[in-house]
Amino acid sequence: MAEAPLVGRPFSRVFVPTYNAIIGFFFLAATASYFYTLHFSKRKVGEKTPLLSGQVVSPAKGLKLVYRKVRSVLLYQPPGRYLEANGTMFVVAAFLGLNCFYTFYPSTATRAEFYTASVFGNRLGLVSVVNIPIMFLLGSKTGLLVQWTGWSHEGYNILHRHAGRVVCVTAIGHIIANSLNGRTLQEQVTRSSRIGVGGGLPGLAFLIILVTSFAPARNKAYEIFLYAHVWFLVAGIVLLYFHYARCRPYCIAASVIWLWDRFNRYKNAQHVVGTATVLSGNTVKLSLNLKSTFRDIHWQTGQYVYISVHKLAPFQAHPFTIASPPTADTLDLIIRARSGFSKTLFLADEQDHKVTFHGPYGSPPKFDGLSKVILLAGGAGVAYSYPEAVELARTMPDIEIDFFWVIPQRDFVSWVDMDPKYNVDFKVWVTAEQGRPNIDQYVKDSIAAANGAPCAVAVCGPSPLVRSSRNACASLLWNGVDVEFYSENFGW
Repeated sequence: MAEAPLVGRPFSRVFVPTYNAIIGFFFLAATASYFYTLHFSKRKVGEKTPLLSGQVVSPAKGLKLVYRKVRSVLLYQPPGRYLEANGTMFVVAAFLGLNCFYTFYPSTATRAEFYTASVFGNRLGLVSVVNIPIMFLLGSKTGLLVQWTGWSHEGYNILHRHAGRVVCVTAIGHIIANSLNGRTLQEQVTRSSRIGVGGGLPGLAFLIILVTSFAPARNKAYEIFLYAHVWFLVAGIVLLYFHYARCRPYCIAASVIWLWDRFNRYKNAQHVVGTATVLSGNTVKLSLNLKSTFRDIHWQTGQYVYISVHKLAPFQAHPFTIASPPTADTLDLIIRARSGFSKTLFLADEQDHKVTFHGPYGSPPKFDGLSKVILLAGGAGVAYSYPEAVELARTMPDIEIDFFWVIPQRDFVSWVDMDPKYNVDFKVWVTAEQGRPNIDQYVKDSIAAANGAPCAVAVCGPSPLVRSSRNACASLLWNGVDVEFYSENFGW
């Protein structure tokens, strides 16, 4: 006699773990794509397309044009404060859609049977738990996914936020569903610690994390968000481990990822003396003395570090892009004073600080084989663009560098050394004197001046600057022009 098909809870317990295979395949595909891009698809070093004076390279045609139009659509960023590039939103939508499918796909013969408090509540709990290791992996500060996939810090942080929201919302839904099973509150609390207190406390922890993680709360009280994020998450995982046996493999996996991240942070930690110099525009430059440690410190342009100044902000690690070229004697960080740690550092009476930092992290872009690189910066975004320009001029003198820095006041130029010895044409636009620049037109004009030769645009700065330059490149790609785009920015 054939075995009866699995229904209800048994079906969910077999069905939901297949989600891991799909997510794992996605990460493997992203890693393989990045490996291919690094070793096969990029132009070889020194490969150039010589252009005679006035010669124009024709835009792409056929399949190449179709490919660039697809890239254009994915690169474009619609107007809206919380909207990302189409490509990013597509990945987020696919992730959320996959979770909706695993949440609502019925596990019984009829939907009425599936959407009972017991069966559907169990499914919600399983979807929450299965996403916890993914959330931890995406939130790793040591950038495991950056090294494997080449994603930017902001890119995988966006996915981390959405994975966290899925975990928290489904966990809260699991608690609500189980509270509607007909038992009184006293019966639920006394029936079993794993269903009563054992389930309620992790749910409360996830609720606090969810509320404090929304952008308005996060931006106004970052330190509260950070402490709540870390400690309530650790407490939630510990309580969840004792809540239900099927949670334990996922709690263990998340703990291994967290411990591995902490181990790497400890292993890569450097203890140095940092000198803070107050600059114009409520900004401070923190110069880390490389000679104050016995360990060698090396970095590439575009990489970032996490720093902790325990005297000013204990148990906090903040990311900053390295603002000095790899040949410099100090590792410089340009920090705008906003609130919390950055404001405390700006207002501190002491000039020298004991600093612990770990890194560097990140997979900065490669510009091999390009004829021109346009580096755009807004305000403190010069922390990326300046060392990139200096290093490109030193190591790849054949590449034309178009450096354009937008600042509100003229005295901001004191932030970096713009000596002519670097062989870079540093162009500065002061909005207080010249108004806001037309970034879209500037990018298009600069690329047009390359006569169709392959170019790249790399931008770091406020969202309007990134959006304008991104959409300018999207428009050029749609018309078949060969251009690469890279953005560097941090958000929480």
